[in-house]
Amino acid sequence: MKRTQIYLDEEIYKYLKEESKKTGKSISELIREKLKKEINQNKENLLKTIKEVAGIWSYKNEDVDNYIRNMRKGKRIDSF
Repeated sequence: MKRTQIYLDEEIYKYLKEESKKTGKSISELIREKLKKEINQNKENLLKTIKEVAGIWSYKNEDVDNYIRNMRKGKRIDSF
């Protein structure tokens, strides 16, 4: 585990202090728990999205690189 220091605004600090009293957990422990929950939720959302789009091109016989190149043709802006 690594040690770090963060600054909290008063509203967040008061909330965490109250939660700490209610639960008997330290403020640091509450912060770690909430961060872990957020990170895990983001991972789950990412995996869900990947599963939803997996195979989206499976019905196409076209090469993806060529398809993208053809879409971009004539749409480049020349530099001055």
